[in-house]
Amino acid sequence: MKRKIGITLVALGLALIIFAVGLLIYNNYENKRAEAYAADVINKMVDVIKQNKNSSTEKDPFDEEMKVVEIDGYGYIGYISIPGFNLNLPVMSEWDYSRLKISPCRYYGSTKTDNLVICAHNFNSHFGYIGKLEPDMAVSFTDMEGEITEYSVVSVEILQPTDTDKVKDTGDDLIVYTCTYGGRTRIAVRCEKTEK
Repeated sequence: MKRKIGITLVALGLALIIFAVGLLIYNNYENKRAEAYAADVINKMVDVIKQNKNSSTEKDPFDEEMKVVEIDGYGYIGYISIPGFNLNLPVMSEWDYSRLKISPCRYYGSTKTDNLVICAHNFNSHFGYIGKLEPDMAVSFTDMEGEITEYSVVSVEILQPTDTDKVKDTGDDLIVYTCTYGGRTRIAVRCEKTEK
């Protein structure tokens, strides 16, 4: 009887190790896929932004809506840059879990109303390192009309998954956030606008 229990425990242990290795391989694949997709979209986005900047259409200073441009079947509002991590990532206009697998997404707000919230997976190629941002580090957002908004990190905090009220209508100009590894908590980076 003891031998059967021992064999069962060893088999269970091996199955868990195989599962863990498979999960690691899958997560690495998803990270690489998201990284390649982001690089491709950024190249297309830069071309669209150049065209939009060169167009002669006048911008309405009272329009609070951000321009949305469709690229590869998804709507994008621009891209976020975090120079400290050499990151340039496209940002989709709306979020859901399938979109988050390939790109950061707008969770709420706008650069025009100074309340933009951007969420992303914690892939290393997305927001996996934002917990290492420090006060006064630079972050910028370039919208689809070529307007660049510069920000400075104010604080980094850990939130509970249910603390959605702590990222909406907070008075922060920009918040970027993601899950911690394991998904039990969230990392929220609060930023304020800086003068150009």
